[in-house]
Amino acid sequence: MKIAIIGAGPRGLSLSERLIAHSKQNKQAIDLLLFDPFLPGAVWRTDQSADLLLNSVTSQVTLFTDDTLSTGGPVVKGPTLYEWAVTEGKHFAATHAPELVAECTALDSLDPNGHCSRALYGLYQQWFYQQLLKELPESITVNHLSDRVSSLTPLSNNRYQLTTAHQTFLVDAVVLATGHSQTQLSSGEQQLANAAEKNGWFYAPPVNAADTDLTAVKAGEPVILRGLGLAFYDYVTRLTSGRGGTFVKVNGTLVYQPSGEEPQIIAGSRRGVPYHPRGRNQKTPTQQRKPVFLTPERLAAWQAAKTVAGKTLLFYLKKEAELVYYQTLLIEKQRLVKDQLAAFTAAFVATEGSEDLLKKWQLPTTEWWSWQQLADPFAQKKQQSLQDFFIALLRTQIQDAEKGNLTGPISSALEVFKDLRDPIRFVLDHQLMPAQDLKTLFWQSFVPLNSFLSIGPPVRRLQELVALMEAGVVTLLGPDMTVEIEEAYCTYSKRFPDTRYHATQLIEARIPSTAIRRTNNSLLRQLLNDRIIHPHQLPIPNEEPFETGAIAIDPETNQVLGPDERPYTTLYCFGIPTEGIHWLTAATAQPGTDAWNLRQADQIAAELLRASL
Repeated sequence: MKIAIIGAGPRGLSLSERLIAHSKQNKQAIDLLLFDPFLPGAVWRTDQSADLLLNSVTSQVTLFTDDTLSTGGPVVKGPTLYEWAVTEGKHFAATHAPELVAECTALDSLDPNGHCSRALYGLYQQWFYQQLLKELPESITVNHLSDRVSSLTPLSNNRYQLTTAHQTFLVDAVVLATGHSQTQLSSGEQQLANAAEKNGWFYAPPVNAADTDLTAVKAGEPVILRGLGLAFYDYVTRLTSGRGGTFVKVNGTLVYQPSGEEPQIIAGSRRGVPYHPRGRNQKTPTQQRKPVFLTPERLAAWQAAKTVAGKTLLFYLKKEAELVYYQTLLIEKQRLVKDQLAAFTAAFVATEGSEDLLKKWQLPTTEWWSWQQLADPFAQKKQQSLQDFFIALLRTQIQDAEKGNLTGPISSALEVFKDLRDPIRFVLDHQLMPAQDLKTLFWQSFVPLNSFLSIGPPVRRLQELVALMEAGVVTLLGPDMTVEIEEAYCTYSKRFPDTRYHATQLIEARIPSTAIRRTNNSLLRQLLNDRIIHPHQLPIPNEEPFETGAIAIDPETNQVLGPDERPYTTLYCFGIPTEGIHWLTAATAQPGTDAWNLRQADQIAAELLRASL
């Protein structure tokens, strides 16, 4: 069986490993073709700046399965990113990526609870691929082709024809694992790009921050960054320490020493606040909190009823976070000893965190959890200047994060959003939530809030941001950022419209949209134009169907749906192009947790090879 995997990032590599493992177990012959101009995929290429960090801690990243794998496939164990880095990684880096020698020399002191460079994670993926090629039986061949697939055509005999710039391939099965793609500009973005072209200004569209050529961004002049998520921190790093500036500790406080090559950074977003930092990691690589509200029994009851309201699911998820907050707070304040933890937990579950319970345990209202305050901290702004308000807010978040994700009340509570992704995925995979709730409560409301609260940067990035603000290098606008075209780009916050900034340099500091209609990936565009794939839609009563942005697939098997909504037998889609049906498809696999993306890879591999029989 000849199988093509298009995309050689973590998803494509994991799927390759699962196909090899199943084929060995079943004694099946396969010819595996892995198409990608890069190996690993472009986001993880090893020649990017080592200043750009992987967002997960090194001990919580793996590409290998383990005994927790629940899908029944063969388990092939191997080192986590951290375990590899401090053992085989040093030698592999020295021989395969000379540009990483500087980071390689520090591997002995690599922090298992810290964040390595994205390039180092890419090197781990390269090593993983080399491991796949070892001890292959004659019945299995694996080849990486650096060509880009430009077209895919289903044939009448259930095979597929793939075309690259250099040759044509006939294969029995295809898996699309294309990852993030560049996208077509929105109408508003196109207007900004047109203004730059007409006037000789600088405009950078939403792309991977490592790929943007910033040499034209002029030192000492204002540059607008639109977006305050993870890409924002990448751009800030490239424009400051990436241009020779340094961060030093002075009397215990981080201070930025400019190089003189920095621009003046003006930044904002719709929410107006940078992503909340991750708490200092105190958890072991496999450690996750167990649910007390979103229990297997409650999920089974919803499955039996074949429905659950979105507000019900999110209510219980929020109660999970609140419970952890109050447990940790009461211990921190020494109002609850560990022997009383079970009693408080039982009472909290029984009353669903009632106000009477909080009063009973003598929690002042100033310490009560507030979702509104987290989502909109500007409601707490007093009379101080906007920049002083931001610095105070960020310092509070830094203090909370440094308490850790087991002993810090806020960081521990927000960690629940990471630990309890699987119950949410259960509801999504079994299609239990009504379509209207999926649209408004989940995709349009909860998903951006979750991103803001739980997938933010390492705390060091916020420490650096405060130092940059105090050095006058970075200015934050506030919520409801607006960009207009005047004699230059003009930007301001609708909450503070009297303070306006002008610049002839603008960067869209956001990752590209995953919406399939906006993709600029030539293969995906060909598949759309030829109606081989189509966008997934949620039918909503009394409304136009809602396009989630995903490629239409069968959510249980990941088989691509044809124009008649029937699945192709051996055409699959895995990972980021399914975002909108699946959720958080870009997350890394955590060891010892029955990682969702490794489960998916195992299921696709098993189903694909079963079809060949």
